[in-house]
Amino acid sequence: MLKEYLSVSYKHIDVYLVALRHKSAARNIHNKPDTSNERLEFLGDAILDAAMADYLFNKYPDLEEGELTKMKSRLVSRINLNKLAEKIGVDQLLETDLQATHSRESLGGNALEAVLGAIYIDLGYDKTYKAIIQLFEKHTDVINVAYVELDFKSRLFEEAHKRKVDVRFSTRVIGQENGKKMFFSEVFFDQTVLGSGEGLSKKSAEQLAAKFALSQLNHSEA
Repeated sequence: MLKEYLSVSYKHIDVYLVALRHKSAARNIHNKPDTSNERLEFLGDAILDAAMADYLFNKYPDLEEGELTKMKSRLVSRINLNKLAEKIGVDQLLETDLQATHSRESLGGNALEAVLGAIYIDLGYDKTYKAIIQLFEKHTDVINVAYVELDFKSRLFEEAHKRKVDVRFSTRVIGQENGKKMFFSEVFFDQTVLGSGEGLSKKSAEQLAAKFALSQLNHSEA
């Protein structure tokens, strides 16, 4: 099942068996507490973090550090990992001692990270990266998850449409920072400036301006 969803052909199955062994099973079934998946979970978490940072950095060259960080946090959140684990059946393969396991909420997501750690040990970073990206692109709406709160510009246009108000952005280059152009954007509701923002790309400056404008609208309604 995992071979199909992760598109990997493992070399050493033992490390995957450990990845799918919860500490309750290691302790109570195998009587070997040190053979649980916790260490692999730690490793997989780090590999997943690096892979998603790599992916987002290259896929969204116009986004700034703060925006990329928020996107990555949503994609690798425990909620999203639990959903992915359920979709590909990791939670069904996980070995546990049910009587000793009080909460199962995050077991699937944790085990998925352990499996990624196992792939890294077995096959190396490149194949682990490929498996991660294929998993997320196939089973997660990456754009929707990543932009839940980041696409302030679209949300502002929606607000303008509801209020029957014209909205436009005025964006220009105002200088350079570390050899890169610095953009300044103002957003107008009809003829009134409602927000402004600066960024190292036109897109990021307009997103910040839209974010400020939305906060102004929310404040005025409070």
